Amino acid sequence: MSGALKSFDRVVDCYDATRAMPADAAVRVTDGLAAAVRTVAESPRVLEVGVGTGRIAIPLRRAGVRVAGIDIGRAMLARLHAHDPTVPAAIALASQLPFHDATFDAALFVHVLHLVPDAAAALAAARAAVRPGGIIIRGHTRYDDSPRRTIHRRGKEIVAELLGRAPERRAPHEIAAVSFDAAARALGVAPEVTELARWREATTAREALDALSRRLYSDTWDIPDAVMPELLARLTPEAEALGGALDALLVSGVAFEMAVLRLPG
Repeated sequence: MSGALKSFDRVVDCYDATRAMPADAAVRVTDGLAAAVRTVAESPRVLEVGVGTGRIAIPLRRAGVRVAGIDIGRAMLARLHAHDPTVPAAIALASQLPFHDATFDAALFVHVLHLVPDAAAALAAARAAVRPGGIIIRGHTRYDDSPRRTIHRRGKEIVAELLGRAPERRAPHEIAAVSFDAAARALGVAPEVTELARWREATTAREALDALSRRLYSDTWDIPDAVMPELLARLTPEAEALGGALDALLVSGVAFEMAVLRLPG
């Protein structure tokens, strides 16, 4: 995957609220990640690539895991340190980690591998930073097919039409998964995939359209201002038809999955 760097500083004020998991799901995710890294060390040293505001790192540290992080967003790291000033964190690129080889027992990518310009380079850097016998973890959220996802997908199709582009054949998350699987094949191992939590999420078509117009999610940041009015004009009636009304609840099944790549010892 290639492209420009995507700093979340632009949405730092709403990031935690718009990416939050239900409390019980968040506990299960923390417990699952902590259990995974403790398979390689009793008191594991973990690097979170794309640590952001600390929504993964801080609960892990409270669970007794030694977590350090890197990010490209200065405002995101400022928010992290407002939450917990004790978390070690640095401004750095995922592909150019400022650590000696074999510094960590594990590297963790949560909701970030699909955003880096070169996922393969980021994984190679993580492999160097993790000691032999350690692990690399990719955590991601998977949405079941639902009216909400249809609105999102249809919006991207309309943008492609308005800009005269071919529609994307694969979503960024799918491309990131391909890179992770390729790294596993290069090591001669298969990723160990576990569903850590599942929940149901409700929103409305109006809220989905508002998120699009405010560009709350990274894959909408490159929508030009010039096409946004036409995009919303075309998408609004389609979104309303999906739910029967703009304020009708649209329910999605959501799961958090963890893929673990074990490095040779």
